[in-house]
Parts: sequence; C-alpha cells; structure tokens
Amino acid sequence: MSNKKKRQRPSSYRAPAPAPAPRRGLLDSILAPRAPGGSPMPRLRSTLARGLATTLSIRWLLAAVPVVILAAWAFLTSFGFEGPFSTMSVTFALPPLTTSADPQIAGKTFRAAIDATGLGANAAGLVAIFGLLLFHAAVNAIVATLSVEQLRTGSVSAWAIRRAGRVLRTTLAVGFMCLGLLIIGNLVSFFFGGIGQVFGLIGSVVIGVYLFGFAPTIAADEERRLTDTLTRSVRSARMPGSANLWLAIIYVLASLVSLLAPLPGSTIGRTPSIAAWAVVIVLSVGHLVMQSTLAYRYLAVAPDVPDQPAKRPADAARR
Repeated sequence: MSNKKKRQRPSSYRAPAPAPAPRRGLLDSILAPRAPGGSPMPRLRSTLARGLATTLSIRWLLAAVPVVILAAWAFLTSFGFEGPFSTMSVTFALPPLTTSADPQIAGKTFRAAIDATGLGANAAGLVAIFGLLLFHAAVNAIVATLSVEQLRTGSVSAWAIRRAGRVLRTTLAVGFMCLGLLIIGNLVSFFFGGIGQVFGLIGSVVIGVYLFGFAPTIAADEERRLTDTLTRSVRSARMPGSANLWLAIIYVLASLVSLLAPLPGSTIGRTPSIAAWAVVIVLSVGHLVMQSTLAYRYLAVAPDVPDQPAKRPADAARR
C-alpha cells in the first residue's frame, strides 16, 4: 500500500445557488397574513376598544354632535333640502363617504334657476359641493386633532381648535383626492356594468379610507409638508400584517348598509322623529370612534413608519 497521498480530485458538487428573493406583488403588503410579532400595529379589537374609550372621554365633542347635526339640517332645509334625514349621519364620517354624499346633497338643495344655461346652470352646484367639502374637512380636522390631544395628554384644550386650522389643508386635500377617486370609480362602473359598481364605486371608497385615513392624524401630530403627510399616510396604511385594509372594508360596508337600510329617518321629510335622531346620533358617534381608532393606530406605530419607501433588493444591488 503506497504511502503517497492520493491526489484528491476537486469535488464536482456545487452548492445550489440561492434562490432569488420573490418579487413582491402589489397586494402582498395589503393582504399578507399577520405573523406573530410581524407588525407593530395593534390588533383591530384592541384599537377599536381604545377608539371607543377615546371618543367617550371627549365629552364636549359628544355633546356637540346633535348641535352640529341640527345646525346643518336647519341650514340645508332652509334651501329646500327634504332629506332623507339619515343622510346627516355622514356629517362626522371619513372621506370618501362624505365626498360621495356631498354631490347628492348639493344636487337636492342648491338648484340652478330654471332659465339658467351654460356655466350658470352648474355654478350653484359646484359652489355647493366645494362648500360641503370644506365643511366636512373642517369637522374632520377638529375631530382628528381632539383625538390626538386626548391620546397624547389625556385631556383636550383650546390648542386642538387652533391646531385644527393647520390640519384643515390636509383634510381638504384628502377630500379633493377622494373626489377624484369617486370620479374614477364612476367611470369604472359605467364601462363595466354591474360588477363595476362593486369594484368601482365601493372600491374607490374603501381605497380612500385605506390610504388616506391616517393623514389627518399625521397632520395634527407632526410638522410635515402636505405631500409628506399624504405619502406617510399611504406608507402607514400599507404596513404588512397591519389589517388596515380589512378595517377600511368593514367600516365602509357598515356605513353603506346604515345609509341604505330602512332605518328611522330614511324617508323624505323635514320633521325627523325622535327615533331618527337617535339613529343618526348613534351612527355619528360610530364615525367618531373610527377616527379615534385611526388616530390611536397611527400613534402606536409612528416611530416604525419609514420616512422613505423600502428599496428593492435589485435596486440595492445595482448601487
């Protein structure tokens, strides 16, 4: 047996090349299941409970709900609006729910003169829609700022009203962007018929709540430019495993059902019953709870929201 060491041939075995990272699809961050510890966003049940507790703790806001609804109802009926009274439940809702109701309310209230033509025939309606957008943007700004201050400090003060003036530009921009989404949704519904109504009209409302629901909270809590506020809202909404899309779907469907269901106040008439008032106030408080819930969810994850979009592995390798 020779003592010479046998020359070892190089092994023909090659370790398998690492598989390329799968490309993330558009809906991966939206529909991805929540892994344990995978998302800093609190769970839906706990955030809804915190949103309810926050809303109930702002007592003077709850007291203002029937006052604001009464003032809005009196103003609209003085110009000829005859209901249904259940439409007033969207007074404290999030856009695009408010944005979808504004053209209908404006069309039934502010009518052009019979002999008006051209721009004059549409001027009254356009001005009315802008006025309603501004009104709902102001309400949204105040509610968001109150919710942020209550969550941050445990109480509310006159600071919230002053701060709401700065938040107004954000809520107004969100209103106009949601109006654009509704226009796109109507076009989809027109071209695709019945199924287009589901994916166009309802989908545009869900997308608006989903992507821009955090924007008022960000504007109330942080000093950012308008574009930064909107893009940060989108990044917050698209955090993987956060279930923000499901929250938007549940909220929109529940709101639409409450508007279409034959509840007290769902018929035409200028004298709503006590039951109709009770239903509208309860639904309005539900919208306030949703706004407080979104405020709590964002504040819980604000330190974890990236200021810049994450780079893809392919883009990082090129650098």
